Amino acid sequence: MESLVLIFLFSLVVNDVSVAETVDVNVSVIVGDSITLHTNTELQSYGVIEWSFGEDVIISSEYKNKVDCNREKLQLDYQTGDLKIRKVRITDFGLYQLMINNANGIAYKTFNVSGVNNPVSDEVKLVLERDSVVLSPGLAEIQRDDQITWRFKGTVIGQLKNQTAEIFPDVLERRFEDRLHLNQQNGSLVITNIRANTSGSYVVDITKSGSGYTTHKTFRVAFIIDGENRVPVMEGNSITLQSGIPKVHKDDVITWRSEYGDSVIAKIHNRIGATFDGADGRFRGKLELDNNGSLTIRDTRTEHAGLYHLDITSNRRTIFKRINLSVHSQDWQPLIISVTGVAVLHLVVVGAAVVICCRNRSRFSVPSTQTSDLLPL
Repeated sequence: MESLVLIFLFSLVVNDVSVAETVDVNVSVIVGDSITLHTNTELQSYGVIEWSFGEDVIISSEYKNKVDCNREKLQLDYQTGDLKIRKVRITDFGLYQLMINNANGIAYKTFNVSGVNNPVSDEVKLVLERDSVVLSPGLAEIQRDDQITWRFKGTVIGQLKNQTAEIFPDVLERRFEDRLHLNQQNGSLVITNIRANTSGSYVVDITKSGSGYTTHKTFRVAFIIDGENRVPVMEGNSITLQSGIPKVHKDDVITWRSEYGDSVIAKIHNRIGATFDGADGRFRGKLELDNNGSLTIRDTRTEHAGLYHLDITSNRRTIFKRINLSVHSQDWQPLIISVTGVAVLHLVVVGAAVVICCRNRSRFSVPSTQTSDLLPL
């Protein structure tokens, strides 16, 4: 009987050691990003969740403020028991142990958190006002069961699940309508036409299939006002704004926008092009798209001057361009004619004066026979 008890106690010790040494989930995270460790269970009202780091209990559902100094660093989901670690540092690398105590008994799970230092984490993007920007989660390729969720100031604006992209344009007073594109291959988010109400904090949540954890990356987008490329044209002439690409692919979405009225004036989708009149109809009958996405404005007027944006988005490439078109009026021609007339009259007067001066000088010229005496050789 004593031997059986000893065997039972020995098995408990062995199990405890194996729990401490066995790693259920290996987590790799970039320094500065955040991460959520998942319990993959639902915490019952009578259950207890306890998280330890090394030998220390860092947070517990039984004692909500187990370690006061970690309240800003750690966040416990009291519904699932998931642990979120904000802005991971190298000192946060190591073994995290989860203990679940509920009606089913006591269960343990261990996470080994490691990673690399990357200075571009928590990126700050400075973007020219009305320009576009690409926010990349840093993934080479999305697997089928991966889930990517993009949030703006806590609100979900886009999601990629089961390799299907979904954009939510109705949220936040529709400020992102026609401004978002989600790359289905790498999860990058393209935001076009950046304004004050679309600048701020963006967070991407990346849940790898079967990983047991979610990484979070933060981007801060700020807009600035700066100069741009200038293209001149004479009023009445035509001008072509070049796309800069040799060929339009089927998955390319090409959008031309005019600063005036903040309106889309031309678009190519699925290789089908369309032009629009603009906010007040100023482009009616004047626009033409060619096979490479370049935009021609015919019979330009001064009202067509201003800033134009080109956005090219697809799974294979993302291109942004801005062109400032200046249209010079031909009203200066009468002025030039009058200035030219004054200049010609001035030349005539000067010429007459020179002739009179020469005639007067000829009356008092020195005889040629005396020149050698006055001007030594």
